[in-house]
Amino acid sequence: MKFNIESPFFQFMNTLATFIGLNVLFLILCLPIITIGPALKALYTVTMQEARKDHKAIFSTFFRAFKENFFASAGTFLLYLGLALVFLFNAFFWGGQGSIIGTIFLIVFILALIVLALSFLYIFPLMARFDNGLRQTVKNSIFIPLLHSKETLGIVAIQIATLTLCVFVPQMKIFMILLGFSFIALCNSYLFIRVFSCYEEEQTGIPAM
Repeated sequence: MKFNIESPFFQFMNTLATFIGLNVLFLILCLPIITIGPALKALYTVTMQEARKDHKAIFSTFFRAFKENFFASAGTFLLYLGLALVFLFNAFFWGGQGSIIGTIFLIVFILALIVLALSFLYIFPLMARFDNGLRQTVKNSIFIPLLHSKETLGIVAIQIATLTLCVFVPQMKIFMILLGFSFIALCNSYLFIRVFSCYEEEQTGIPAM
């Protein structure tokens, strides 16, 4: 029996195996914690490339993106992690005061956490797609989610659905280890490239906001 390696089935199996390998590689490179930022940037470099049907070598692209601006992306992740811890601490602290002032500050820090979370969803895809410098990229990651609310809601819905399935469906954890992160990044990437296409005529990156 002769197998046609160009058939849709074999093409699908090859893509599936590649994304499983990409997922495992991403998880391994996230283990030191401080490398989560570069790993996310590299993952989105690959998945946005695939979403645009720009089929280049996946693993060499991943490693190249992982090394490029390593310290900037690693520092960005640590910055967001630090801010999240500060905002969470303050939200719990002021929420436990049982006063009007405490409630006001609780609302302020909850809103700050929401803005931080939306910015975090966008920051590494932006770093993967545009070269704007860290300060401008952070600024863009705050305003772009608001300017493209439809796509942002879609991206948030994907994350919420994933977290819900992980909590209520035990098999979902196995899926996440094998394929989940690369698959979700690919799903997000279709929405990100729709957003970023509005700015890609600017070859140097997104214009200042």
